[in-house]
Amino acid sequence: MKKYRWQSGEFTAEGEKVVDELLDSPYSVKALFVTADRYALYEHKVLAKGIPVALVTPDEMKRLSSFSTPSPVLAVAEIPAQDVSGEHPVTETPGLYLMLDDIRDPGNLGTIIRIADWFGIRAVLCSEGCVDCFNPKVVQATMGSLFRIPVLYQDNVGLLGALHGRITVYGTLLRGDNIFETSLNNHAIIIIGNESQGISEKLQHFIHAGLFIPSYSETPGAESLNASVACAIVCAEFRRREQR
Repeated sequence: MKKYRWQSGEFTAEGEKVVDELLDSPYSVKALFVTADRYALYEHKVLAKGIPVALVTPDEMKRLSSFSTPSPVLAVAEIPAQDVSGEHPVTETPGLYLMLDDIRDPGNLGTIIRIADWFGIRAVLCSEGCVDCFNPKVVQATMGSLFRIPVLYQDNVGLLGALHGRITVYGTLLRGDNIFETSLNNHAIIIIGNESQGISEKLQHFIHAGLFIPSYSETPGAESLNASVACAIVCAEFRRREQR
């Protein structure tokens, strides 16, 4: 549970690719639990870093795992100090930032973090109402991108207030302008709203331009896009403009 993760300052990561990415990252890994038939895949890295290892049986891994179908490897790692304290980088540094407003679905958050990694986003700025990025389902969905992208929790209203006039703020809105026809600034914060409620009014106050992804369906269909899908399209369009 989130409460105990943050009290202990530790989280778990499961899955061979995720754990492999974790071992290559600057994160401090406290312990590795692995089945005997997979240990050779990690032996060099854990010995080089002096990480304690416990060989476990598949049945023991089932009891350790958060998933119904456990992987053969699980790591316990330390939550970085910046995430625990809520500190964030100076967002005046040129680049794109994603701001998430109460994203609740672990799969969505994990996918958005992976998208941020792919498109070179500086940081993901989460509201305090977002799902915990160290939730096991989020960690797994990031496929290792969590270990490369700063994911920071803070009062987003306060942050935008402090940055007023110093950075362009975009938001994905159903009543916004067509993103494919709107001029875009590459030093900006892009707000992605809650899956069902969209962007809250308190954050809409700071938006300089609303962005809308038009539908090209000839018949009535989906009312909106999934938050992570919308995020990917928006990030791709920003990067495409840079290539012109």
